[in-house]
This record gives sequence, C-alpha cells and structure tokens, in this order.
Amino acid sequence: MKAFLYKFSIFSIFITLLITGSFVFGLSTGFYKHFPFGLLHLMKNGTNSPPYFRWGGRNLNIDLYTAKEINPSKKTGIYLTYGQSNASNYGEYGYLIKNDVFQYLLGETFLYEDPSLGGTGTGGSVWGMVGDKLIENGIYEQVIFSNSGWGGKSIEELKNGHEFEFLIVNFKGLIKKFGRVDGILFHQGESDNSLKGVKNYYNSFKDFLNNLEKEGIEAPVYLSRASLCGKKPINRNLTNIQNQLIRDFNLVKEGPDTDLLSSKSDRLEDYCHFSLEGNEKFADMWIQSLSIRDEK
Repeated sequence: MKAFLYKFSIFSIFITLLITGSFVFGLSTGFYKHFPFGLLHLMKNGTNSPPYFRWGGRNLNIDLYTAKEINPSKKTGIYLTYGQSNASNYGEYGYLIKNDVFQYLLGETFLYEDPSLGGTGTGGSVWGMVGDKLIENGIYEQVIFSNSGWGGKSIEELKNGHEFEFLIVNFKGLIKKFGRVDGILFHQGESDNSLKGVKNYYNSFKDFLNNLEKEGIEAPVYLSRASLCGKKPINRNLTNIQNQLIRDFNLVKEGPDTDLLSSKSDRLEDYCHFSLEGNEKFADMWIQSLSIRDEK
C-alpha cells in the first residue's frame, strides 16, 4: 500500500509539473511568438492567409501589429534596412520602444515592435533602438524603418532576385507615401567570410549599386563592416574590401564596424547574432554614422 501511495504521489507531482510547464510554455509562445507560434498560426488560418513566419519566409502578418498614420508636421527620418540576419530579426528579443518609432510595409505604417515586419527572423533587431536614439539625440522627432533583409544571404544573392525586388518595392512605396528615403542601412558580410566570398565581394556589391541606379535610386547606402560570425573569425580581407567600397563610391557611406563587438556579452550563444547589450552598442554605432551625415 505504501509503495502504491508513493508511486501515486510521484505521478501526481509529474502531472502537476507537466500541466504547469505546458501552461507557462503556452503563455510564452503567445507573448514571445517563438516556436511553434508560426506553425499553430498557419494551421489555424490556412496556407492562403499571410503566415506569421514560415521557414525562410518574411514576416508579412500585419494583423498582429498596430497600424498608425504618421504626423507629417514632425521632423521624420525614413530608412530602408537591408542585409542578412543581423539586420533582420535574429538578435535577442525583448527591447521595448520608448518613442515615436514606426515601421513601413507595402503601403502601410505601423508602430515599431520586434520582430519587425518584412524581416525573416523571429527575434529582435537593432532598428528599434536606433530609432529611439535618433529621437533622443534630437536628430529626428519620429523615425520610420522598412525592413527588407533576409537572413543568411550573401551579397551575390542580395544584389538582385526576389530579395532585391522586395527592397525596391518598399523603396518606391516609401517615396510614394513620404516623398523621400534618407538612406539604406546595409548590414551584411558574415555569409561572405570565405575565400570565394572575399574574392567576389567588391564586384558583387558594385553590381548591387548599379542595380539601384537602374531603378533610379540615389539614396546613400550606409555599409557596415562585418565578418565575424560563430566559428568564422574576423576577416580583415573582407572588411578591407568594404572599406574600399566606402572610399570608391560617393553613394556608399561608412556604417558600423561590428567586428568590434567581439565580447561574448555582445553576442548570443551562437557568437554571431547580437544580444540586447550588443544591439545597444550596435545602435550607438549607427547613431554615430547617421549623425555625421546629419551634421553635413
């Protein structure tokens, strides 16, 4: 009898922990939108509705965000963001916007919150912090971002194709709605940290610039210097080419050097994507780059 009661009590404890754990995990999934949120959303709404996230797809579900019209009388910064994962929702989630920071997607504007619309990851991005800091530093009264990045892509893949087409659609949409774009914030390089990537980077980025020109785009491109990611160490050959591009083309401006963010506390466990602490420093770098242009 004692053995039975002991086993029953152990079983009861196990069931209680299982139910409690499932409840907490369910709340976490709904709030933080981690796995399996996208799968559940897709099962509920069907494949014909815009999914929240599909593997390799963009976050296009505007229904989960708050639409907001922009006050045209305020001094406004308008930026397109482009590149790979560190520009597209793969950082640590948890930053809350403090000021009038917005995001634009396909003709509509929304309050900015992570994961940002248009990106491919399910975490956080630096852009909300950049917007807050631009406002807190008195550069703008409100800021709008349009995220067109795609995680894991090389410059060869980003210079044309559907990734590039999405950038162009958003650029032209911003021009139609607001009349201008103040810059393209381009963070990329980690996927080109290889012999082949370094060899082709200059010409591929030049092709990207030529493709922008063909579309009539003359907005400055702020280029990050980036090579560090996981087991791929800092590659000065790659960042030297990025610096050369900044020197050679008037359209290309100096963005952050994120290889300087090499502390373990700056990165997540994969030692590639940024923690909240790393994104804070990353945002400060963006403010420095954008402030220099504003002063000019």
